[in-house]
Amino acid sequence: GHQRYWCKHCGKFFMDTVGTSVYRKHLSGDQIRLIYRLYIEKNGIRSIERITGHHRDTVSRLIKDTVKSEKTEEYLEKQIGLTAEECQKLWAILEKKRNASRK
Repeated sequence: GHQRYWCKHCGKFFMDTVGTSVYRKHLSGDQIRLIYRLYIEKNGIRSIERITGHHRDTVSRLIKDTVKSEKTEEYLEKQIGLTAEECQKLWAILEKKRNASRK
C-alpha cells in the first residue's frame, strides 16, 4: 500500500514511511487515520479494537510507537489526512500518558 523507492547509490529499497511511526505497520492510511481519530476522541484501546476490527495489540503498538518528530507530523498531515489541530491533540495526549506512566 506504500510506494517503494530504490536508492541509486547504495542499491537498497526503502519506503516513504521510513523514520515515521507507521513504518512496517501493515495498515492502510484510512485505518491509521481512523485509529488516531478514535484515540484523540479518548476512546479506549478495546473500544478502538471493536470499532476497527484490529487486535488491541496492533492498536496499542501503533499508538505506543508514535513519537513526535517533524517527519512523522508531516506524514500524518499530508499522507494520512490528519489536521494540524488533531496532531497537536495527539501529541498532548501521548505526552500526558507517557508522563503518567513514568510516575
